[in-house]
Amino acid sequence: MKQLKWAALAAIVFMIGMNFSCARNLYDEEKYNAIVDSISPVDTVDAHHTWTLTASKTLQIQAPDTGDVQKVKILTANPWVTGDAEVVGEAWVSAGELFQMQISYPNIVTTLYAALVDDEGRYSVVQFDTDTESVLTFSDLIVDHEKLAYDPQPQQFTYCFEEEYPAPGDYDYNDVVMRVSQKRTGEREIRFTVQLAAVGASDQVAAAIRLAGYNYNEIENVMTVDSLSFNRTNGEDFPDQMKTVITKDKTSFYESFLSSGMNGEAVINLFGDAHWATGDLLEVNYGSMKRKKYNVANTVSTDKPQFVPRTITYVVTFKSSAILNSLSMDQVDPFILKMYNGGIFEVHQFNFQNSPVLYDYSPSKIKNLPWGLCVPRKDFHWPVEGQNIGFIMKEVHTYGAYQTTGHAFGEWAMDRTKALDWYNYPKGNLVFLF
Repeated sequence: MKQLKWAALAAIVFMIGMNFSCARNLYDEEKYNAIVDSISPVDTVDAHHTWTLTASKTLQIQAPDTGDVQKVKILTANPWVTGDAEVVGEAWVSAGELFQMQISYPNIVTTLYAALVDDEGRYSVVQFDTDTESVLTFSDLIVDHEKLAYDPQPQQFTYCFEEEYPAPGDYDYNDVVMRVSQKRTGEREIRFTVQLAAVGASDQVAAAIRLAGYNYNEIENVMTVDSLSFNRTNGEDFPDQMKTVITKDKTSFYESFLSSGMNGEAVINLFGDAHWATGDLLEVNYGSMKRKKYNVANTVSTDKPQFVPRTITYVVTFKSSAILNSLSMDQVDPFILKMYNGGIFEVHQFNFQNSPVLYDYSPSKIKNLPWGLCVPRKDFHWPVEGQNIGFIMKEVHTYGAYQTTGHAFGEWAMDRTKALDWYNYPKGNLVFLF
């Protein structure tokens, strides 16, 4: 349905473009955007929306000058009283060290916890307010040198994409769904764990991760745990005839996990085809395959099967440890790539939409809408296929997969300061139940 809709739109745009071509002989981007905007199914949104559900903060940390300090971890909860504390920042430190640390955390969180962890795994914890405190000295401990019954894991972020860019989407945000987390595992080493959770795309879609602000030359190498690759499934490498979305530097993208973006930034290569990356047994004929939709329907069918998400951990080793304390999830930019009208377009989170990485393109400006969302929740439930996430439709606020009054996506879309916790309130079987 959405393909037919966009085909009709393309015909309208073509005809209007022909009417103007005689007078100007130029592509009128402003008029194109106005036409597309006029048929968008979404009503008015907050014109200044940033579509961001996380907050960032720079901490100044003074480690005690006594004892064997090994790490500082910033946690979402007190790890001594709950087993749900997640790590939103981690640094290797020595006794007496004064340093700065960048963290990214859910913007509904008002209290965080900083933990000193010694070489025997004992935690010393202080609590701090995210709005008022940025200097931590560990002078008022609420947990003093205690071992935990569990090892707190990194905060996992769910990235949901619409493939139709730069055309209007159906706003179910399930065309590609990836869960990504970051963990500091050495003085010069960070690991990114990537899970391909759903593929509702109709066409071939590739994906990569840009480390914003980090240069290709600052990284020593990128490897994966157990030498796994999303481009290798069921013992077979991704077929050459299907390497069509990544049209340049194919060797770099497919034979290495590290590439250089147009401005020299580091790019972690994920996969050239999301459907192939699922690991399903696919029949490929001369570069084409029947494309199913995975994990986007609660009732299994031939064309909408369910699969166990594949997970791969990328081990990134830097040449120096000095810059790693500043690498938070704010600098992690997972994005997808798709062919459209003879060109390659990248789909980023809204705050990165003007940052082309591998291909140059003009960002879409339809109603200030996002084609990519970052949700700071490890078990976020994305909408089922064709189900709008909850944008206002004809001024109805309680609409879509996230429609709970006071916690509706539509309320957040209309006012970026409201309903910041909408992702905790899914509506029954309108979301994928895993």
